[in-house]
Order: sequence, then C-alpha cells, then structure tokens
Amino acid sequence: MKFFKPAKLSLVLIVLLILIGTFAVWLFHRSGGPAKKVRNIVLISIDTCRADYLSCYGCLRQTTPNIDRIAREGILFSNVISPVPMTLPAHCSMLTGTIPPYHGVHDNYDYRLSQSNVTLAEILKENGFTTAAIISAFVLDSQFDIDQGFDTYNDRFEEEHVIEDLISERKGGETSQLAIKWLGEHKEEPFFLFLHYYDPHLDYNPPEPFASGFKDNLYAGEIAYADYCIGQVIEKLKELGLYDSSLIIIAGDHGEMLGEHGEEDHCYFIYQSAIKVPLIFKLPGQIESRKIDTLVSLIDIVPTVCSLLGIQRASQIQGIDLSGYFGGNKPGEQERYIYCESLTPTTYNANSLLGAVTSRWKYIQTTLPELYDITNDPQESNNLATTEPQQARILQDHLKQILEQTLRKTEAESKVELDEQARRRLESLGHVGGVKEDFKFDQNKNDPKDLLSFHKSDGRADILIAHQKYDDAKNLCEKMLAEWPGYLKGYSNLAKIAMKQYDFAGAASYLYQALKLDPNRHEIHANLGIAFTNLGEFDKAVEHCKKALGLWPKNPKALHTLATALEGLGRIDEAVEYYEKLMEFWSDKPDIPNRIGSLLAKQGRLDEAVIYFNKALAIDPQMSEAHYNLAQVLRRQDKPYQAIKHYNEALLYNPSMAAAYYCLGNVYLKLGQFNEAIEEYNKALDINPDFAEVHCNLGVALSKLNRFDEAIMHYNKALALKPNWQEALTNLAITKQQKAGR
Repeated sequence: MKFFKPAKLSLVLIVLLILIGTFAVWLFHRSGGPAKKVRNIVLISIDTCRADYLSCYGCLRQTTPNIDRIAREGILFSNVISPVPMTLPAHCSMLTGTIPPYHGVHDNYDYRLSQSNVTLAEILKENGFTTAAIISAFVLDSQFDIDQGFDTYNDRFEEEHVIEDLISERKGGETSQLAIKWLGEHKEEPFFLFLHYYDPHLDYNPPEPFASGFKDNLYAGEIAYADYCIGQVIEKLKELGLYDSSLIIIAGDHGEMLGEHGEEDHCYFIYQSAIKVPLIFKLPGQIESRKIDTLVSLIDIVPTVCSLLGIQRASQIQGIDLSGYFGGNKPGEQERYIYCESLTPTTYNANSLLGAVTSRWKYIQTTLPELYDITNDPQESNNLATTEPQQARILQDHLKQILEQTLRKTEAESKVELDEQARRRLESLGHVGGVKEDFKFDQNKNDPKDLLSFHKSDGRADILIAHQKYDDAKNLCEKMLAEWPGYLKGYSNLAKIAMKQYDFAGAASYLYQALKLDPNRHEIHANLGIAFTNLGEFDKAVEHCKKALGLWPKNPKALHTLATALEGLGRIDEAVEYYEKLMEFWSDKPDIPNRIGSLLAKQGRLDEAVIYFNKALAIDPQMSEAHYNLAQVLRRQDKPYQAIKHYNEALLYNPSMAAAYYCLGNVYLKLGQFNEAIEEYNKALDINPDFAEVHCNLGVALSKLNRFDEAIMHYNKALALKPNWQEALTNLAITKQQKAGR
C-alpha cells in the first residue's frame, strides 16, 4: 500500500480545502446566500407600465437599460398580476398588501384609503425608518389618504403638465431631482423612499431624445424616459454609498391595453395587457440575477419587505412572502388563485368584471363569463367558458371564496366628496368615476363588453370638457343621451358645459332632468344651488343647498353656496353660521375667514371682524385682500398706525391695489401728514388716473400746503369724472377763496 508523504498530504489537503471553499462560495452566491442587512428601502412604481415593454421582460427594443442593470443583479418575477387596472386602488394594494375588496378603494374617483388600513410606510415608520414619498400625479394626492405613515409626502408639482390651469401630473425628471435632493439630505438615516413615475400614462408625450427615438411608438418612449429618470436615482444611490445597503423594488401599478380587445388605455377590462406588470427585487449585496416564473401579485410586496426586515407582518395582509425565492429555495408551492377586478362598467349599469388568475387559467365573472388558457393563449382570444365548464366552475368557486374572505363593508369610510377642482383634475386625466360596488354574480345585467364604446365616449367627453372644447363635448353628450336616455352623467356634463358658458338657466334645466333619474344625488342639488345663485334666485338656491346637505352633510360646495345665497338674501347671521361650518372642511382656505370678517365688519362687529381677518392671515400671510380689509377695520377703530402697517402689507403683495394707496393717503391726510398723503394719492392715480375720489382728496392735501393751483386742477378732474359732485364743488370753491385771499 502506497502512502502519501506528510508534505504531499498537506499540499493535497490545502488544494482540497481551496476547492471546497471555492465551491462553497459559488454555491453560496448561486443560492443567493443570506442577504446583507437591509438598511434602506426604495420602492419605485412606474404607472401604466406593461411588463412586455421592458427589455428585461423581452421587449425587442432597448427601452430600459437602467432597469435591465437592476434586473441583472436582482430577482425578476415574470408573471405578476395587479389587482386592478387603475392607479389609486392599485397603489393602495401595493402599499397595504391587500386586495380592493378588503382595503375598499375601487376607483380613482370618489375614493380614499380609510384609516382602518395599515400601510407599509406605517409599518416601517414604527420600526425606525424615515419615510418619504414623491408622487407624480394628482390621482395619488394626499387628500385621498394614501399618505398614511409618510413623514414627507411630496404631491405639490413645479414643472407640471397643466390642463385648463389644473396641475395634474409632473414629469419624471422633476420626480428624480426631488428624490436626489431628498437622498442627499437623509443619507445618514435608515429610510423608506417611495417614488412614483407617471410618464407612461396618456397622453404619450416623452421629451427629447425619446420623442424622436421612439416616434413610431411614443408609449415605449415614455417607458424609456421613465427608465432614464430612474437611472438618475440609482446613480445617486451609488454616489452616496447607499446602493449596496438598499433593497430596491421596481414595479408597475397596472398595464395599458394599447388597442387590444378594443380598449386604448386602461381602467375598463382586466385582460393581461392591463394587469400584467413588472416586479423586480434587488437585494443589498446581491450580484447575480434570477428569473422567477411563479405567479405572484403586487400585494406580495409588503409581506416580502416585512420578512426581509424580520418585522412582524400585519394580520390583515393577504399577499405572501416571496423572500424564499431569493435564496434559491422555493416556498412550498400550491396552486394560487389571484384576484383582480374592474368595477368601471358598473358606471353604465353593466356588471362588474371580477377575475381569478392561476398560473395557467384566467376566469372573468360577468354577464357572459370568460375563461382563458393564458399559457397557450396569452392574447386571450379564445373564450373557453362554454367548452371548459368544469374549469370555469373551479375558478368561479375560488373567486367566490376570495370575496367571502376579504370583502369588507368599508364604503362609508372609503368614499370621499371631491371638490370641483379635484373632480376637474381627475377628469382632465381621463378618469370617469361613478362606479357601484357590485360583487354579486348577477348575469341579468348588461355585459361590459357590449358597452366599451359607450365607456370610451364617456371618457372622451370628460377630456373634451377639461380642454374647454365645449361644443364638441355637448354634441357627444347629446348623442350618448339619444343612445341611453338614462345616462345621468350626460345631463350632469351638459349642465357643467352650460355653467362654463355662463348659461345658468340652461344648466338648471339639465340638472332638473338629472334629478328625474336620481332625486337623491346631493351633487345635483348642490349644482342647482350654484346655478340659482348665479341667476340671483337665492330662495331656490337655499332650497337645493339644504337638500344637498340633508343627503350629504359634509358637502363643502353646498355649504359655500348656501352661505353665499343667504348673504344674497341679506340673512347675514345665517350666512356667517354656514361660512363658519365651511371652515371645518376648508381650514386651509383663507378666503372663508376673510369673507366672515367682511360680513361682520358690515354689521359693525369690528372686534370679531379683526379676529377673522387675522385667521385668514394666519393661513396666508401674503393675502393682500385680508391685509386691506383688516386695515379698513383698524381705521374705523381709530388705530391709524396699525392700519398703515396693513395697508403697506397689502401693497407689498399686490402693488396694483389703487384703493389701498387711496385709503393709505386718507390715513395720512387725517394725521396731518400731507406730503405723505400726496405721495400715496399719486401712486393711486398712476394705477387708475380716473379715480375721482383720489383727485378730490389730493386737492384737499395740496390746498393744506397752499398749492392751490394744483389743488384746483385735481378738483376739476374729479368733477369731470363725477359732474355736480357736491363735495368736490364745495372744496373747489373754498380753495379758490383761499387762493384769492393770499
């Protein structure tokens, strides 16, 4: 038997140990290994982003080089379902880990995320993370309460896309610059940063060079631009040394139909093009890519983040933890049934679209149910509901079970009353609204597939109104009403158009027709109140505003119109009462306390008026009208120097206020400071040379300084503007006598 010599044996052992170590390192990285500790989380949402338009998901064009680099170092899920093809509810699911029947948000319009939900931001904030969000569309405005748990929620746009003076979205470049600035300020803290890019949403209008580079497909150009903006944030993370300690998640909230199945954009159908989205996780320290084909959902993001951080997940979360895939050890897999929905068709009294998706099958519950083998028929062109009834029944049963387990009665706490500007901003983005929460499997209603063209016309009418194309919008609404006389929104739109064109009688006529279809719609009564207020028919305005408040006591528009109508009737105490109620809802609007102060001043309640003017200025210290009104009251209270201060403040913020210069001159005149009075009067005349009262009082100030010729000239100018004005005639006579007696 041959034995190794000790030296040779040591050498062999060393080589073996090196080989074993190398293999262990390879195996460690191959399996993913335990990730480095997650210090920061960056969640990036790309609005309206189909998975198949990212080059890392198979797009033949190079659209997403920056996201591709993340994917090459991360875990790419290739089969991801969004619960709903709509921005607000999809993000509610993304940030709570729950589906719409549970979190209660089913549309972008008239909904808010109720406080009974727990968001990822709330979970992370409780665990020591600084939380921030930078969003890019009004659809995710903080008034819809999706800002829960965020220390910073930036939803105020600078370089915005504007329609009819309505700021609705911002470009990704601004979003990235804000993110870069925020990262620089918070680099020393463990943080959660949520970034929302809205660019791929209609209208497709990418900046150069993406517009030229993708002129044949501007939607792809918007995806490429969003990728470019995301790349700027990734570079900043690397520059600050944060990249290797950050968990980076990139997801789409929903897709875009792009004409498939007859739908140009999204919101209506729940076919794959509208709900199949990208989802990529990049772990700290990870350097190898992995592609996971298992079916997952956006609701899996929250539980996965919680698992990676070792945080106890909230009990209501319906998503599953995907972190088992990151180490190469698949979780125990069983057939999963993922929920999706669209309630948009209920706007037209059609059925909902309620879906259950598995790795192979998709079932859509509606009037004419649909079943697709999405593995072999990814375009969903062959409905197998009648030829595969057993498979359809299995998925239908699972869909029923999902709804039984998750559906909550949250409508009362999830609905929000939008003000007029919020409605206009959502409509300018093409959002329709008016959905009904219908989860019954009732096959007697109209099938949504038969009403797609009507839905498209409805959205087009909103956009035409938002773009002030009133004649085209009116013609379209009239055609839709001829097709469906029960189209209540058609009458509401016609009334809206009439009001825009100052035809308030016509608006009232349309609104009365809408009331015949639904006498209990508070917004119709509120709009009738506005129409009648503008017509000067204040009694009718009061009647309808009170009906609106009886149906919805928290309707700020009805409160405001009611107060205005009562003021028109001279019922000042009642008007003040309703304006004060309105302050509970519009606490950030200085116009309301300013109006109350004005009414109180008219009644001689000067001390109370001062309080309300100061409330207005506490909200907006630069409100020139409130400074002016306060100065007027202070003059009446014989507080000239305080009055001077506020007149000057009014003029600081509005230098073109001739009345303020005039009143300031009057204060100086009364104080005997004639030169100062003359200076202010002249400033008033620079703005308004035909201000008769200024000419008259300037004559008084000049005569006090024995400048009689100038005084006489201004009295004559006053009389030319107001012939036979007794005060000017008297002053003129006195001045002439003074001049003659010199």
